[in-house]
Order: sequence, then C-alpha cells, then structure tokens
Amino acid sequence: MSRRLRRAGSDATMRRMSQPLRPETLALHADAGIEATPDVAPPIHVSTTYVAGNSEGLVYSRSDHPTRRRLEAVLGALEGGHAAVYASGQAAATAALLHLAPRRVAIARGGYHATHYAIEALARFGVEKVPLDAPVGKGDLIWLETPKNPTCELQDIAAHAARARAAGAWLLVDGTFATPVLQQPLALGADLVYHSMTKFLSGHSDALGGVLVAREPKLAEALRAARTLSGAVPGALETWLVLRGVRTLSLRVRQQTATATRLAAFLAPRVARVWHPSLPTHPGYELAQRQMKGPGPMLSIELGSEEAARALPGKLRLFQDATSLGGVESLVEWRRRQDPEAPPALLRLAVGIEDPADLEADLAQALDAVGA
Repeated sequence: MSRRLRRAGSDATMRRMSQPLRPETLALHADAGIEATPDVAPPIHVSTTYVAGNSEGLVYSRSDHPTRRRLEAVLGALEGGHAAVYASGQAAATAALLHLAPRRVAIARGGYHATHYAIEALARFGVEKVPLDAPVGKGDLIWLETPKNPTCELQDIAAHAARARAAGAWLLVDGTFATPVLQQPLALGADLVYHSMTKFLSGHSDALGGVLVAREPKLAEALRAARTLSGAVPGALETWLVLRGVRTLSLRVRQQTATATRLAAFLAPRVARVWHPSLPTHPGYELAQRQMKGPGPMLSIELGSEEAARALPGKLRLFQDATSLGGVESLVEWRRRQDPEAPPALLRLAVGIEDPADLEADLAQALDAVGA
C-alpha cells in the first residue's frame, strides 16, 4: 500500500474511532493498521533506505519511515488533527515559523526563552516580534504558550482563536505543559499545536523530539514536505521511544497532576508563593476550570530569597537538580540558571510519579535545611 493510501486509510479509521475513544485508548490504538505486522509491541525500523518498488511506497527514511507513521498517527489522534514530528522541540518551533513565514509574531513576554530566541533570529528576514495584544493582520502568527513556563500562567485559547480568525492570522498553541490529556487547543480554534516531545510525550528523559499537530491535513502535508527538505527528522530510536512513552501518557500525566496539586497545597503556607492553577490565588485559576481537564503536572515556588532558592536543590534527596521536565522522575531547577527572565527566587518543580508523601517529606526537610 502506498504511503498516501496507508496514511489516508489510517486517518479515515481514526475519524470513525476518535469520537467515542478517549485518550488512554487512542494512545494505544490510533496506529492500528499502519503496518502489516503480527507484533503486539510496535517494531523499530532502523533502515535508512528501502528496496525499490516496495508495496509501502517507501524510498528513503528522511521522507518517510514506518515507525514515524505510527507516532504521527497517535499524536494526531490525541490532538484531533494531523501530526508532523521533528528531531527536537526547537526544530518543530523553527519549522512552524519558517513555514508560516509571518510578518509579525504576537507573543507574551516570558515563557520558554528559546522560543523567543527563535523568533528574534528571524528578524533579519523581516519577522517582527510584538506583544501578545498587538494588532495582527493576514498571515501573521499569534503564539500562545499555555500553561506558560515556569509560572503556569494561562491564555484564553478560544478568545485568541476568534481574534486570529477575524484578522486572518494563524494561531499556534504551545501545549507542552498541559499535554493532549489536559488541553485540546485545536478543538478551541487553534490552527497548530506544538509540543516538545522530549517532555511528557516521551516521559522518560531519554528521547529528544518535537511535534506540530495541524487542524487541516493540507497544512500537515506541507509541513512534512518541508521537513523532508530541511532534514529535521527524529531518528528511528527516538521515534520509537516516544511512541512507547506516549502509550502511558494519560496514566503518568493524571498521577503527576494529582501529585502536583497536593504539593501545591502543601507548599502554599510554607513558601513565599506557589504557582499552580489548582490554587485560587493563581491568576489562571478560573480559566483552568474552563479550558483544561486538570491544573497540570508542573508547578513553581518562590522562596524568601535568591540565596535560599539556589541552595534548596542541593538539599533535596528525591528531586534531582536538572533542567527539562515531564519524565517519570521529579526534577527541581533554580530557573534563572537557564532563563534570565525568571524571578531570582523561583524554583521550578517537574513532578514525577513517586509517592506524593515521599515528595512532601523531601521538600519539608529541604525547606527546613535552608531556613525557608
């Protein structure tokens, strides 16, 4: 079966299945029928080239790859769209900017710093970065990061979608912190959803990747074609690792969210500030009730001083002092080490799947040790 027929057949199957099936089921079955194989676990394909005239229409792995087809089918189904995966989250973000070629990119201050660097790098080609509420026109891009790194602040996706439609602009939503389990931007009117697959989609801190999921299939096809030219494809092992990881996405994210919610309540009376949408004190609390299916697995805390914040990671026993997020292990980071825009006393907590009581105890002893 040719690539076009195989992908079209998978998309048609999922259109029939996606309405009744929930994320836990889609993560396991959305790639059914992609390959004719008796394997229960999806095989990993390592070949870079294929025998001419094969029934799958495969030629060279930069343009198409069986394991990549599977992963794109699953991620597309989870978001209700059509996926194109990339070698890293940054590659996916840059691919979106290059393909859409906006004159202006409207984006809030803060959030993931490397996104701002990518936009600013295109200034020499006439791309202008403007504030989120600045006027936009036809072909411009509104870029929402919601929840935003590291404070979990939220943006109203539906409201910005209406604004984008009225102006003839594009709307892209970075949903890395929420994952498809907790937030569905395409259903709220976004044109594209972006995720760093390195984070929750992989879930094990062992695979680099990124994904763009388009509402319209023609946009996804164009992104894949451009990816073939740029060569920004994930390797076979990384693709397979993310596919394996995404099978348990819902289980992990729901547990991590429950633990993050518990830790937010535990920490609120003990530190200067807790940033988590489960708390009524968070600026996105009410919006999270409408827009998300849970407040999310990420939280940040601010201590009374930068000195205490810098010392805390070294006192923790279960939280490892490392950047990144979304893995099964809990991580802590004095965020200003990576992001100069972060508040000086802020620590970002990426909650893992450890027992919440153990994580509470670890935080309590570390806060005592730094006098917080």
